[in-house]
Amino acid sequence: MNINFNPSGQPPQTLFARIVGVVVGVIALGLALMFSAVVFVVLAIAGLALWGYFWWKTRALRRQMQEQMERMQQQGFEPPFRQPSTDENVIDGEAVRVDEDRPRLG
Repeated sequence: MNINFNPSGQPPQTLFARIVGVVVGVIALGLALMFSAVVFVVLAIAGLALWGYFWWKTRALRRQMQEQMERMQQQGFEPPFRQPSTDENVIDGEAVRVDEDRPRLG
């Protein structure tokens, strides 16, 4: 009984052909890795350039917002993100506030 696992009908590859195939495959893999590294570096540089451009273009707006916050603090307004006072108890991320002025039941 003869089972043919080579449907193309070509003779099997020689040892030299297999070695050349492996070498070509390794070189192709190395070139692909180098190309992908170059692409990632170019994308990273482009992303940093866009971030820098956005940061540079918004510097006047940030300065204006800072000046407005300082003017509001001088007028007596407190920012909405005030720091918690020290007389509050915080346990496992839950804040408990005790008002002493409020009448207590019982």
